[in-house]
Amino acid sequence: MTDKDLIERLDRLEYQVSILGQAIDYDRFPIEALIMSMGWDRGDIDKVHDVFERWDNRLEKGEKINRYEFEKDFEKAVGVNYQGLKSILIAFWENHQWTNVCEAYVDSFDGSPAVEYHRIMRRER
Repeated sequence: MTDKDLIERLDRLEYQVSILGQAIDYDRFPIEALIMSMGWDRGDIDKVHDVFERWDNRLEKGEKINRYEFEKDFEKAVGVNYQGLKSILIAFWENHQWTNVCEAYVDSFDGSPAVEYHRIMRRER
């Protein structure tokens, strides 16, 4: 098999995996859908959990979330900006993971979060 054959095969597999990723039912599997949409690997999702865990520990110590610092932590960990962070928070909240951290972040907007966060702000599932 030549390098060209390998590249073509890899391209085909990437395309097929992207199609499979689009077929994931977000309502049932929000984290899996997030991983596929972000193009993450196991290391990336581990980094996301690490950020959530750090903030969970800080909240347990009575600290409040500084939203700018929180956003920066995700940017450093997985390279997402504010818009990408919305997808992460919503997926984890919908999956009932790190909900206290998601809610504390949304609460840091003092009642004026982005519209995508309104369900979290109202604690509506």
